[in-house]
Amino acid sequence: MFSSSHILFPTDFSHYAMNAMKYAVAIAKAFEGEVHVVHVLDPALFNVGGSHGAWLTRSDAESLEKTMRSKAETRLEHLVQRIAEEGVKAHSHIAFDKPARGIIALSEELECDMVVIATHGRTGFDHLVFGSVAEQVVRRSQAPVLSVKHAVHDFVSDGSLELNVSRILFPTDFSESADHALPYAASLCRELGASLILFHAAELPVVLPEFMPDSAATVGADMQALAHESLERQKEAWSGIPVETEVSPGVPYREICAAVERLNVDLIVLPTHGHSGLGHALFGSVAAKVVRRASCPVLTIRPGNSGSQRKK
Repeated sequence: MFSSSHILFPTDFSHYAMNAMKYAVAIAKAFEGEVHVVHVLDPALFNVGGSHGAWLTRSDAESLEKTMRSKAETRLEHLVQRIAEEGVKAHSHIAFDKPARGIIALSEELECDMVVIATHGRTGFDHLVFGSVAEQVVRRSQAPVLSVKHAVHDFVSDGSLELNVSRILFPTDFSESADHALPYAASLCRELGASLILFHAAELPVVLPEFMPDSAATVGADMQALAHESLERQKEAWSGIPVETEVSPGVPYREICAAVERLNVDLIVLPTHGHSGLGHALFGSVAAKVVRRASCPVLTIRPGNSGSQRKK
């Protein structure tokens, strides 16, 4: 599924981004893909009279833009050379836009198969990749997004840049979105030689009357039993892959993050619902919270986009 992939790697040149870059390079190296390295410059920085450029003259703004572009080009060229030394073809890009919008637009323009992004960056002059930007990209990207934290559970070696994924966690709520993303997770397991953990967090409906604790307990037990049955049926469909199942009662994002530690997970493949507005508040927030809190990288899949965007 990753074969000949085009991978977009946004960078603000921070050490957080450098840690994420090794994932983009390792995936491209393993599957004969290419890496597109992009730095986004926000035009608001050069907008005379705007909130960022309020004290700049037009001449100052033009000089600042020229300087920042020149520095970015030099840094990008250095990264492209480093990637090329690993035997991976790389390209550099500079975009002028709001960070998340620029990343998503370039991903779609290049028909990228994956975005690899750091979930934390720095503030200040070269600010790009920070939590809210990564979450916007996760929510809106048509391509799968691999979100990488710094100094957490890594599955890429620093020296040889080899992928070492043994256990992949796939949380499901049995929705259509989850069913659509599951084959992607299974394909990853085959390609990486990993085992698959099908996981469901059984959360009691908040509409249950508080004065019916016995009924609530019964409903909770029934929900867990039904979830176990559903996971076992899904397990049977993936012959040739080691599959485990687990149901855990509780708040979904908390249980998913706890399962990473308890089950020694290397990677979470997480379906998102692709909603906006109220739908995002109810469903998208789970993905955002997992991306923010999980101690391992998280690969998010939007409904209808678990395959390649590129016409091959």
